[in-house]
Amino acid sequence: MRVLFNSANSQHPNGLANSSGVLGHYLMDHIWVGGGASGEFPQTPGRPGFGPNRPDGIYVIRFRNTKNGPRWKNFLRGYGFQGGSSINFNLRAAGFGEAYKKGVLDPEIALGLGGFGECLARWDNYVEIDPNVKDVFGIPVLRIHMTFGENEHAMIDDMAESAAEMLGAAGAKNISPFKVHNREPGRGIHEVGIARMGADPKKSVLNPFQQSHDIKNLFVMDASGFPSSACQNPTLTIMALAVRSCDYLMGEMKRGNV
Repeated sequence: MRVLFNSANSQHPNGLANSSGVLGHYLMDHIWVGGGASGEFPQTPGRPGFGPNRPDGIYVIRFRNTKNGPRWKNFLRGYGFQGGSSINFNLRAAGFGEAYKKGVLDPEIALGLGGFGECLARWDNYVEIDPNVKDVFGIPVLRIHMTFGENEHAMIDDMAESAAEMLGAAGAKNISPFKVHNREPGRGIHEVGIARMGADPKKSVLNPFQQSHDIKNLFVMDASGFPSSACQNPTLTIMALAVRSCDYLMGEMKRGNV
């Protein structure tokens, strides 16, 4: 986006390919571990060690507001859980001497779930050129304006509640739910949006093939074209869209359209 904004000229005074005025708006990032829970499984066999203490990872797919499921009353869209377990030495063991040595080897086995939630596309989340800050090459940098809204905060609350419920149903003890409402956007490192795709040139920057509505030989093949974020990692979708757009671009070049 910095390239497009810094390429403004008399024909495109608000930035290259920005006749709609949408460029830079609708920035999104995942709610990264904003809510979740952890719990202990004292009856589960295991042996602590000094090596990696995360023997496996788990993923719980989205279950709120699915296509065929009921609509959740508190928020739109949904979230999934990423988690993992740990087997640690019981450093809180009672006693001392030989009794403590044996107690330390009684493993503490825990499982944690952290939510990754979808952020709604909002006009108020945007980037712009900072007129007062330049990089080491003298090029103006972007200034970022983004907050999580009421929908995201409601989702964080539900993450904590549902994670604790799942762990309880699995037999966990000493369950500790958590909520992080002041988690700043950007922590998820899954930023998408700001040059959204759409059929209407007055409301979007790119067409469905990530081709600029304004400039036919300009394609933006990264996460900028996403009109929504889903709750999953966007990388594979970015790659799939790029392949699709390249196939379209080759066809347009052969037809002499670009």
